[in-house]
Amino acid sequence: MKIKLLSYISAFIVASYIVYLDYLFVQSTVGKIVQIFFPEIPRYSVHEFVTYLFLTTGAFVILFYLAYFIFYLYIKENEGSKLIPRFFPKVSIVIPAHNEAINIGRLLESIQYQDYPFECYEIIVVDDGSVDGTGEIAMRYGAKVIRHEKNVGKAKALEEGIKAAKGDVIITMDADSHFADGSSLRNIVEELFSRPFIGVSTGVLRIEKRTGKLIEKLQELEFLYSFDVGRRVQSYLDWLLVVPGAFSAFKSYFIKSLPTIPKDTLGEDFDLGMIAYRAGLTSSFEPHARIYTEPMESWRGLYKQRVRWYYGGLQVLAKHRDMILNRKYGERGIFLFFHMIFLEYFLPVLHVFGIVMFPSILILQNLLGFQIFDINVPMKVLVTVFLLVLLLQYLPSIFVSTLTIVMEWGSKHVLRYIPVIFLYHFLYNVILSFAKVDAIQKFLRRVPQSW
Repeated sequence: MKIKLLSYISAFIVASYIVYLDYLFVQSTVGKIVQIFFPEIPRYSVHEFVTYLFLTTGAFVILFYLAYFIFYLYIKENEGSKLIPRFFPKVSIVIPAHNEAINIGRLLESIQYQDYPFECYEIIVVDDGSVDGTGEIAMRYGAKVIRHEKNVGKAKALEEGIKAAKGDVIITMDADSHFADGSSLRNIVEELFSRPFIGVSTGVLRIEKRTGKLIEKLQELEFLYSFDVGRRVQSYLDWLLVVPGAFSAFKSYFIKSLPTIPKDTLGEDFDLGMIAYRAGLTSSFEPHARIYTEPMESWRGLYKQRVRWYYGGLQVLAKHRDMILNRKYGERGIFLFFHMIFLEYFLPVLHVFGIVMFPSILILQNLLGFQIFDINVPMKVLVTVFLLVLLLQYLPSIFVSTLTIVMEWGSKHVLRYIPVIFLYHFLYNVILSFAKVDAIQKFLRRVPQSW
């Protein structure tokens, strides 16, 4: 515990120093540019505007990016190669599917190409009211098919598949996903038994490259940070609570002991992680187990999906609020507050305030003549400083993102992703922050959400 606490403190000290240097760089650079083009503007007002803007839009985001990346570098450096397992437990792969005729064959083929003994796994496809022949295709691949005449929803379909499963390990997968290589099944199962008290293991979700559109590439980066960096670090620190329903492995005795799959939240994957911890189990991440999943193809659909995700997270936090900062739950109780509440929800509110409300207040000060902030600069200077700060402050995050791509995807991908990295930090993160604020206000107003 002391060693882990020291590592937390060390990572944040280093990250904080880099953020401070970034602040000094931004402050100095913006100040000099403003003095060149607007010499009549008092330095004090520019200095104050840069400080407020940097603190609200970038400082804490960059701090956490850097702290996570420091842990990521250490973990990546010390990861060993996977060993061949000593035993192959019986595995049940449960796939709920509704009108997935286009995708189900690709997934089932990717399962058959796994280097896991054929006799040691079974495939259960729950055909949830499909009208496109999904079940018939699955049967041709030798899967056991459970049919629903009407669509009853993913949670209920998953529950029936789990009840029918006979394996010691139960893996849940989405029908529109597929394994990225031939060893992922073996690796995720091996991770499940790598340490005592692991009840759930998960792997890397990556966005399938299809059209090459900007929206697809931005989601690729989002998943890169969320899984290759985020969940790798959380698993190392024993903080991993959110396991994606699209690809997770459960010890059968745990998942079958539940009276039902949680249906009272939109974040059943997060909910299951919390339930596992209450049962004395932990969750783990396996970076060598990878699947590809489909990207959202429209901005409207992407925004709605993210709002549902964040809304579901708030539902789970409210459901398990007794764990937050509860000494009984140790580090995870602290993590729930500092990561899930502070980082995931409070900082986006601060970000939106810095992007929208703070500049709006300054504009109204100029137009109406009232005083809230001691910042008095003309409109053209406000716009110039705003754009300069947003352009310059994320340089450390851009550097970190570039290194992450090199380490995970190889250097050949870097050049064509550099413009996307810029847009990710300047545009996509803003969209995600707005989605989180939207989810918060919907949750507080009890606006119902559904899949």
